[in-house]
Amino acid sequence: MIASSLPELPAAFAESARHLETGVPGPAFIPLEIILQEKALADGLAGLLRRWGPGDYRAAVSLWTQGYFGRFLRPVLAYGLIHDIWFSAKLADISVALSDISIPVRFALKQARPASLQQHLSSIIHEHAQQVIARIVDLTGTSERLHWSNASFAFHRYHEIQRLWPEAEVPPAIAGRLLELERMIASDHPLFYLTRKVSDAESEHRLMRKVCCIRFKLDGLKQCAAACPIARQACRSRGRNVDRREPMPPLRLPDSAQKRVDVRGPARLTNPSDHRH
Repeated sequence: MIASSLPELPAAFAESARHLETGVPGPAFIPLEIILQEKALADGLAGLLRRWGPGDYRAAVSLWTQGYFGRFLRPVLAYGLIHDIWFSAKLADISVALSDISIPVRFALKQARPASLQQHLSSIIHEHAQQVIARIVDLTGTSERLHWSNASFAFHRYHEIQRLWPEAEVPPAIAGRLLELERMIASDHPLFYLTRKVSDAESEHRLMRKVCCIRFKLDGLKQCAAACPIARQACRSRGRNVDRREPMPPLRLPDSAQKRVDVRGPARLTNPSDHRH
C-alpha cells in the first residue's frame, strides 16, 4: 500500500506525501538501522560532497540530517495533525529507499497503535529523533545541538498547516490537535526551542533558527536561507576563518570522497541544553 491510498493531504503537502509508503516494504527499501551504520552513512556523505562540495565535512553531515528530518517529519506530522493517522517512529519499524547519492528519500512506515497525541510526539522525540541524532553524533563527532536544530526546523514547519485555512475555518478536530501540540511544545526541549517564529516587514510569520546549519561551508551551497540566525556576510566571513587544528572525525569516508573533505574536522560535541540563546 502506498501513500496515495491513505487520505489525501492538502496540495501544500502533496510532495512530502510522496516520501512515505505504508505496508510491506518493497525490494528497494533497506532497514533504517542499516543506513545508520558507518559504511552506509559514509556512502551518503560522500554522495553529498560529490553533489554539493567540496567543503567542510561537518556541513555535509548537517545537510544529511537536514534532508532526513525534512523528509521524515513533514509527512508524519501532516498525516497525524490533519487526519489523526500516526506512524510508528521506532527505528526497527522503518525502512528507507535511497537516492542516487545514497541518502534516504522515501520511508516505509507502519501505522502506530492508537495513543494520545502526547504519546505519539514522545515517540517521535525519544524513539526516533534522539536515536538518529545519537548515532550520527557517535559516528561523525559532529555537534548534537546542530542536528537537533535541523530536526527542530523541520518539526516547526507544522505551522504551515495553520495557514491552510482562515483561522475561523480550521476544522475543529485539526484545531484541537494543533492547540494541544502548541501547549506541549512550550516544554524545555531542543526540538522545540531551537527554532522560533518571528515577524518582519517581509513576512508576517517566518521560522528562524537559533543555530546556523553551516551549509555555507559547502562550495555548492553558499547561499544562506532566510531562516539563518547569522547575517549572510558574517556566514561567508566565518567560512573563510575556520579553526583547522581539530582532528578528522572517526567516520572513514571512501578514498574518492576523502580528497574533497576539508581538514578542519568536526565541532566539539555539545549538550543540546548547553549555551541556549
